[in-house]
Amino acid sequence: MLRKEKPVQSESVFGKRRFDGENPERHESQSVFDSVKAFFRIAVPFWKTRESGLAWVMLVGIVALSALSIYLAKQFNDWYKGFWDYMQAYNLDGFIGMLWLFGFLATVHVCAVVYRRYIISAMEIRWRRWLTTDYIRRYTENGTFYRLQLTDQKTDNPDQRISEDLSQFVSLTVTIVISILTDLSMLVTFAIVLWGLSQAVTFPVMGYEISLPDGYLLYLAIIYAAFGTVFTFIIGRPLVLLNFRQQRYEADFRFSLVRLRENAESVAIYKGELEERKRFNSLFLDVVHNYVNLIVKTKQIGYFTLGYAQLAVIFPILISAPMYFAKIITLGSIMQINSAFGKVQDSLSTLIENFTSLAAWKAVIDRLSLFEKSIRAADSLPRIVPEKSGQELSLEHVRVTKPDGTLLIPDLGFTLPPGRSLLIKGHSGCGKSTLLRTVAGIWPYAEGRVTFPENARVLFLSQKPYMPLGTLKDAVCYPGNSNLVADDLFVSLLDDVGLSYLSGSLNVVNQWDHVLSLGEQQRISFLRAFVNKPDVVFMDEVTSALDETNEVRLYSMLGEVLPKAVVISVGHRSTLKEFHTDILDLDEKDMQVKPR
Repeated sequence: MLRKEKPVQSESVFGKRRFDGENPERHESQSVFDSVKAFFRIAVPFWKTRESGLAWVMLVGIVALSALSIYLAKQFNDWYKGFWDYMQAYNLDGFIGMLWLFGFLATVHVCAVVYRRYIISAMEIRWRRWLTTDYIRRYTENGTFYRLQLTDQKTDNPDQRISEDLSQFVSLTVTIVISILTDLSMLVTFAIVLWGLSQAVTFPVMGYEISLPDGYLLYLAIIYAAFGTVFTFIIGRPLVLLNFRQQRYEADFRFSLVRLRENAESVAIYKGELEERKRFNSLFLDVVHNYVNLIVKTKQIGYFTLGYAQLAVIFPILISAPMYFAKIITLGSIMQINSAFGKVQDSLSTLIENFTSLAAWKAVIDRLSLFEKSIRAADSLPRIVPEKSGQELSLEHVRVTKPDGTLLIPDLGFTLPPGRSLLIKGHSGCGKSTLLRTVAGIWPYAEGRVTFPENARVLFLSQKPYMPLGTLKDAVCYPGNSNLVADDLFVSLLDDVGLSYLSGSLNVVNQWDHVLSLGEQQRISFLRAFVNKPDVVFMDEVTSALDETNEVRLYSMLGEVLPKAVVISVGHRSTLKEFHTDILDLDEKDMQVKPR
């Protein structure tokens, strides 16, 4: 759903709008501690399922290949010393031998890296498949998606959270977690190497005696990385909020374009193109201006991180050069120190190197966490869950209100045995359609008891029928399986309702809600009842777009095809009375079901 409120605007570096004053309730960004809890709540369930068995094997393989990469890095570090020492000593045989060793180590390294990436990708898609399936189930189960849009104004664009945020969550989680674990392992390995290369030493520099303690190179690496980490966090902290906003604005803009496609005919008839363009441009300006803020902040942090990384290349050489010129260490030792220092510094600088990814990761976690909370809240809302017992449809003490608490139906009860039909009438807004939603078990502002006949098949038909993507057969059979019905029956039914000209399109895939008029769609809706043969059928103004002749034809057919079904209709036309055995007028004070 599109947001209604607009963020507070101020001048950006480009003289345009920026959104630093946005209401914090809009972005729902959490504290780091809450985000960590949310991460485990989202990530852990998959790893407890049977489907995670192969993923655990893949994870072990990734760890093994990462360990191999760390071991190879240690071998490369030793290789640097030997190679440059042979170079300094003009030892050609040793030089050639080190080249052969490098070729072997490089080949193993390439294979390890390629297979690790392959296994990571395979594990990611398994994890994403499970998460997506689970979220789709939770989002669509028990009409949660419907109650979510009624009761929650914070969760924008659930489609994006399922399709994109889950994908980013998996890929960023795997990338960042493996990167951090690898860096920690690399840190331990090369901290030991660096400690061994930095034994206590005293040497003269420009007439002064310089004394360095054991492990001085490791201490310098820690200080250097700590300095960079603190300043990176200070400079880059706004990236979390900016990433969160960017995902929201991109999703809102895309959703508005989808809305135009879904309502193309209405917009075209209203000649609303100008208003739609204004809306698109306004939403896209949100995207652009937030992105400007994002790239400006990324530029600022880029200056620091790239400068920090460049200085890290020369820093270990600078601190070891005095010892080289004092002839305490060899050229090979400098190269080994440079390599080991770089590995330790890189490992300690994991926050600096991954800060942008960490900011995007936190934004994704926060969005998914809000989505999860909204799903749980919508699913936990009290609602009437229809029971199945006995042979009749009955309502007992059903009370229905609007979301704001306005009472629609104070206390309603009635019983309908098989073969009876009820027409619900009343002025617009009195709660006729809402009553059907209540009986369906999707309206969250109701209480009471609803009972369907035992083992009854129930079908709800709406005024604007839902036309699924697929063939015309799929649309006719929805929500049933079109493969279970012979084409001959479809052809016969289409002819019965005056749609014989569609019989050649049964297996054609199309956007039938755009191809067919509302009247044609309502006739398709009746065909669903004829094909699925429900025991109880609810019809919400399903003939509003039809002429009286077709209305009479369809209701007559309904009585012939489903003579024992319980039928409940909502409608305004007086012509509907003759097709129902009972009447419920919601405009009457007593709201009692009365025989026609």
